[in-house]
Amino acid sequence: MSASGTYRLQITSAIRLSLAERANFIAQVGGMLVNNGFILLMWFMFFAGFRRVGGWQLADVALLLGLAMSVVGWANVAAGGYRDLAARILRGELDALLTQPLPVLPRLLAAESLAHGWGDVLTGAVLLATSAGLRATDLPMLALGLACGLTVFLSCGILFASLAFWLRGARSFTRDLVDFVVLFSMYPGSIWQGPLKLLVHTLLPAGFIVLMPVRLLREPAWHDALALVAAALVYAALAGWVFQRGLRRYRRGEAPSA
Repeated sequence: MSASGTYRLQITSAIRLSLAERANFIAQVGGMLVNNGFILLMWFMFFAGFRRVGGWQLADVALLLGLAMSVVGWANVAAGGYRDLAARILRGELDALLTQPLPVLPRLLAAESLAHGWGDVLTGAVLLATSAGLRATDLPMLALGLACGLTVFLSCGILFASLAFWLRGARSFTRDLVDFVVLFSMYPGSIWQGPLKLLVHTLLPAGFIVLMPVRLLREPAWHDALALVAAALVYAALAGWVFQRGLRRYRRGEAPSA
């Protein structure tokens, strides 16, 4: 069976498992909806007093949040293993996977589907459909922005988690880095200036996860679309390369353990 076929079977099984315990599933999704509701309420109250801030209006922030929540939600649902990837490396759980011929990374990503991710998916879909000011003609650019944003976000998760091949304390550190990426993706791009603007386009690339997709949807331009696709490919290639370097170190028994 191909790697993609194995991934589909494994993630389908993980999603079914997350849905199996109905009470837990409803509690997690409900909790995320409440959390997102507070975030949205804060922004709606803010724009009730300030109609425009740094060129951003309420519809623009709704688009930003809709994209961010959709990206994070689908990452948690369809590749939830990225959240605990560093811990799996440190616990030595890769040993069993290395005895099989299929690629390791897709199986690690598909090892878990996080139920609360559906809360983000639902919130993001509602925001994009009702408050972001999108039209039917924006759907191709929306799909491109979501696909590239998801690629960059997961690539960052893999890059950060791969630090576990070299650092024993990488588990909490990599989770903090992922959380910082999510946090930076929740604020309008006009607040990032100077060194922070460089940071959100490199180490914590909220610029490619949400800010550039927002710009594409508001002011479509093919050079921006090509730049976004190029960024997604570069981050994906870098994540794959770093993970494979770490995996070779792991095979030699040089990686730290928990």
